[in-house]
Amino acid sequence: MTTSFKDFMNKKDRETIHQLKTVKKLLEKHGFTVDEFLESEDDPYVFLNSNDEQLSFEGVRIYKLGDLMAFRVQKEKDTHPYGKAYPLDIEAMFNDMMSESGSEKKAGEEVIESIVDEFKRFFKKSKTAEKELRSAEVDQEREDGNGKIMVKNGSLDYASTIGSRTS
Repeated sequence: MTTSFKDFMNKKDRETIHQLKTVKKLLEKHGFTVDEFLESEDDPYVFLNSNDEQLSFEGVRIYKLGDLMAFRVQKEKDTHPYGKAYPLDIEAMFNDMMSESGSEKKAGEEVIESIVDEFKRFFKKSKTAEKELRSAEVDQEREDGNGKIMVKNGSLDYASTIGSRTS
């Protein structure tokens, strides 16, 4: 029996969609809002909403990258992602947890907690980084050529006015 390349690709796509649906369910179970784009013209993906209006992006795209799951920042849920791809090697995580716990159920629960924590940390770090970046931009706008922060003052400087009148 000969398997065609098309059959191989269909099987691979079905596995990817199944894995993405599983990731979606576990994230929703832990309070995240997740949209699915499994029939997209691009590769199938799910979109994890950040639910934090202070971020410059709405969430992350979770998709299959080779044999691994990965995620990238995405401005809006139906646009293309940008920036660095962060791998989520779920299988390696599971194998590590299995070797430590010896129980499939316990290892699976620990992997789920690790994934949930990973996204919580990612959004928290992103928020902190963006806040620091905005703060640095404001400070840079305020600096004069000597690295001193210039503060605009709308009130009169009475000391210099008095000093110039007495001379």
